[in-house]
This record gives sequence, C-alpha cells and structure tokens, in this order.
Amino acid sequence: MKTHRTIRYRLHPRTQAKARRLHELAGACRYVWNHFVGVLRDEYVAYGKCDPRWYTLNMRFTNLRKQFPWLQGYSCSIVRQSLKPIETAYKKFYAGKGGLPKFHGRHTHAPSIPLGTGMFKLQGDFLHVQKIGQLKLCGNNPYPDGIAKSGTIKHECGKWYAYITYEVQITALPSSIKPVGIDRNVGQVARSDGVVHYTPDMALLEARKRRYQRMMARRQCGNRKQGIKPSHRYLKAKNLYARTQQKIVQARTDWCHQVSREIADDYTLIYMEDLNTKGMTASAKGTQEDPGKHVKQKAGLNHSILNSGWGKLEQCLGYKASVMKVAPHYTSQACHACGHTDKHNRKTRAYHECVACGYRAHADVNAALNILAFGNGAAGRGGSGITRPVKRQTDTESPLRT
Repeated sequence: MKTHRTIRYRLHPRTQAKARRLHELAGACRYVWNHFVGVLRDEYVAYGKCDPRWYTLNMRFTNLRKQFPWLQGYSCSIVRQSLKPIETAYKKFYAGKGGLPKFHGRHTHAPSIPLGTGMFKLQGDFLHVQKIGQLKLCGNNPYPDGIAKSGTIKHECGKWYAYITYEVQITALPSSIKPVGIDRNVGQVARSDGVVHYTPDMALLEARKRRYQRMMARRQCGNRKQGIKPSHRYLKAKNLYARTQQKIVQARTDWCHQVSREIADDYTLIYMEDLNTKGMTASAKGTQEDPGKHVKQKAGLNHSILNSGWGKLEQCLGYKASVMKVAPHYTSQACHACGHTDKHNRKTRAYHECVACGYRAHADVNAALNILAFGNGAAGRGGSGITRPVKRQTDTESPLRT
C-alpha cells in the first residue's frame, strides 16, 4: 500500500547570498499571489464571476512576466506553483464551504516557497532548488526508499525549514490483534492496562508567551488599510512570541510522537472515544441575561483541552496502528466491574468509586477499560459497542529535537 509522508528538515543556506535569494523568491511568490487574488476579486465583484482555473492563471502569469522583467530572474515554475491554491479556494467558495482567497501580508504571512515535481532535487544531504543552488539539509529521513514528490520551504522564527513529501510503501498491519482502550483527559492520557501518560508542563513557556503578548499590545502594530507600518519594536516582540509558541508546539508534538510510538509498539488496535473536539472547544457566549456568565471558566477549559493535544495524538496513532472510535457516552460514569452507571460513581476527578459494588480505581483508567469493553462489544457496560474505523492519516514527522 502506497501513502505519503512529510518530513521536516532544517535548511541551511550557508551563504548570505543564498539566504537573500530565498527571501526574494518568497517575496516574488507573495507578490504574484496578491496580484491575481486582487484581479480575480475585482472581476468577481464587477461581473459576478471570474476564471480561477489553473490553466488560465498560467497564461495570465506568462503575460505578467513580460510586463515585469524582474520576475524573469526567478524560476517560472516555482513562482507559478504558488498560484495553484487559488483554484482550490475558489472551488470551495463556489460550493459554499469557504470565502474568497485572502491577501498575504509582508509582516503577517510567513515567507514560503512551494516546490512541485521537477522543481527540486535531493542529493544526499543537499536540496537543489532551481535558480537558487544547493542548500544544506539537517535531519534524518526514516524513509530512504521513498520517492520525493513535492515540498515547501518555509521561514519560521528566523530559520528556514524544508517540508519534503515522500511517496512510501507501508507494510500491512499484523494479523494478530492486541487491543487497548485509551481515555483522553485534560493533562493526561490513560490506558486500559493502567498506564497513565502525563502531558509536559508548559507553565513557564505559557507565562512567557503571555508576557510577549502584553509587549505586543503596548506597541504599534500598524494598520494595512491606513498605510501604517508596524514598529520595529512590535516586530521584535512578535518574533519572540512566535519562537516561544514554536517551542510549545514542538514539545507537545514530540510528546505525542513518543506516547503514540510507545502505544503502537505494544498494541495493534486502539479504541478511542469519538470526541467532537471542535464542538467542545467552541467559544462560550454566556446567557442572554448575563453575557459574561461562565465565559471565563469556559475559555480556560478550552485552553486546557487544546493544550492536551487530543487531535495530534489521534493523528500520530492513525498511521502507526489501527484506530477505532467508540461512542463516548457514560464511559466515565459506568463501573467497569459491575456495569452500574451513575453520575455519583465519579465523586472526584481522580478516582472512581462505584456506589453499587464499591469498586474503586483510577477514574481515567476505569474509563479506558469501559472504552475497551465498548470496542470489543462487551455486554452490560452501558454502551452500544458501536465502533467506526479511522482512516489512516498522513502526518508531518520532524526528525529535529529542540
């Protein structure tokens, strides 16, 4: 079975000329994107329709390169590749699933360079890009036999990174099935075998991020519509904030990879709750009489849920093992020993104590056991036992550690 895997490398231009060339190429891609986004938007407003097809944009881009000779100094195929998402965006817009493509701001959009088939070449630890030259790659490729299909070069927090997508051949899952139930909670993940994985403590980094946010709020952020540029002190604080946020994301992603690998090494079938994380973390609106009621508490809960990385863990497990989802109803209230379901069974957040039989256990481990029972179709556990498979997902793997 063939699938795609994206590997994240650290990219070293090694010379100032190549680094400047990368910034100029990213600027050319941004300029062409903004030009055609504006042209198509004006046509849609004036005539009620426009032609965002990829073939049409290619012909219009050829004429644009003749009008602006400075665009001819960059790779035609790379700059033209940056227009491909416009067609997809307009298809979603016409289907009522999204809005018009947005402009890319110089200070609000991270510089990026799309790489399609034939626009780059991998030679050992080097990446050769058209009209740029060889760039040093730092990282490990776990798929040496994979075929590089596409990629993207991004500038993140003062550093260049290359995301290379490989077409790889994955092996079939083992015939023997060894299931486990997993209960996701705020700050921890419990398994039905009694193991509890705690998320890394991000209190110091979160405090530092909030401090940088206050610094940004006190400084001139600029206004694009009024032609006011952001101050250098604002951009400096924004870079510090972005670097801190990147550390948080990398630490959380590394934890998800470590935990998912440990689970996938021991089990081949994983049962999880079918949680609607998007609905659970929706913004709190309060009541009509008191618009601010419970809004602050709900915002804190949303922040804790999102920091627990439920979706990322599910994504990491999706391509390392077989994942099945079960109905989440009454998994925390049902007793695994006798099957009695009562909201008073869980008197505290930490422990589950059945009011019928007196069974006492870790609350999340008890819920994980119920999830495993629901997945196996066991009777008398308060659930339907209905499961649905999760499609094996493609994930971005990073060989880097910070």
